[in-house]
Amino acid sequence: MSYKHILVAVDLSESSGIVIAKAVSLAKSFNARLSLIYVDIDYAAHYTGLSYAEFNKLETCGPADESLHKEMQMLADKTEYPVANCLCVTGDLNKKLNETIKNLNADLLVCGHHHDFWSRLLSSVRKLLNTSVTDLLIIQL
Repeated sequence: MSYKHILVAVDLSESSGIVIAKAVSLAKSFNARLSLIYVDIDYAAHYTGLSYAEFNKLETCGPADESLHKEMQMLADKTEYPVANCLCVTGDLNKKLNETIKNLNADLLVCGHHHDFWSRLLSSVRKLLNTSVTDLLIIQL
């Protein structure tokens, strides 16, 4: 099997480099396009007791936050492979990833999974496995 466009979901932690390195290795072997995405999860949708005005006081970053774009660009600059798209989006993780996969015609989604207490309770991977519209590569972190 050959991949033409690999989308890499990053969380902007130190482990993002590990996930990107695996994706770059695949992209090089398939001569595939590589795109990076960070999804700033919209927690307001989960806290219906808060108004958007109240929630915005709690929120530390939004879609227009320049620091997110700078961090994403720094990741792209460190990547030893051309990055076709470097995206920051806000919303539901699975919905935004699947929309982006369709819009970019990506045929592989690469993301990481931490084996820690919080990931056991609130794992995004389980939902991704059930909703992804393309192949998945989950990197154990």
